[in-house]
Amino acid sequence: MNSQTRLKLTLYAAAFLSVVTLLSIYSKMEGVATASIAGIMTILSAYIWSQTTRPSKDEYTHKNTRKQTTSKNSVPATFNRRSHTVMEK
Repeated sequence: MNSQTRLKLTLYAAAFLSVVTLLSIYSKMEGVATASIAGIMTILSAYIWSQTTRPSKDEYTHKNTRKQTTSKNSVPATFNRRSHTVMEK
């Protein structure tokens, strides 16, 4: 599916759900209106997600692997928290 077709489908679905929302507000059916608004938000977020470019699983693997660093405030394993003294080995 190309992006022009995806955009058209998104706009048609958003327009349909907008009409359903307005009709349900006019008919005092708040539950249907809430569901329609949630559907509009879902469609728009799915469209945005589909338009983002993501690397494949094998692309950039050697650039994104970093050695994990420890925090400056980490407590050493030999530190006893209850007595605040270093445990003897």
